[in-house]
Amino acid sequence: MSFWSIGYIVIFIIALSVTIWFRTKITIKAAPRWFWRWFYLVAAAMVAAVTYFTANDFDGLVSGGFIAAMFLVFALWQRGLTQDSVINGLGSVRQYRVLTAIQLQPLDDGCLLAAMVGSVAVVRLKFDRPVDDIAKFLRQKMDPKRVVIVS
Repeated sequence: MSFWSIGYIVIFIIALSVTIWFRTKITIKAAPRWFWRWFYLVAAAMVAAVTYFTANDFDGLVSGGFIAAMFLVFALWQRGLTQDSVINGLGSVRQYRVLTAIQLQPLDDGCLLAAMVGSVAVVRLKFDRPVDDIAKFLRQKMDPKRVVIVS
């Protein structure tokens, strides 16, 4: 086993641990983006199959397995709201205190959240819950004046 294989395994374990930890912290789950979830699952299956049939040694299996496993981590990533943050992606966790505003827009089947830093929306999430539920939760966690319902 090469140094690179060990590195791949360690990075995957860290990414999986972070994913599981964040999934346990989410209080209100955002609606999943099904296109991307299926895209990552199909990509993981394809990479795993190609790796299985073409890898000549253990390091090749680890390298391809790492890519397939990371696609699975991306597919299983849950977006939503925690007690102190808005979670959008693996590298996009924003604490409520750094956001200048959160705009909530009612939809027929839930609501759309736009987390703002200045005049730029840095996170957009769709929820299956009514806008009043999300607004009530957010007003308890941050300055109520910064939670705005737009029509």
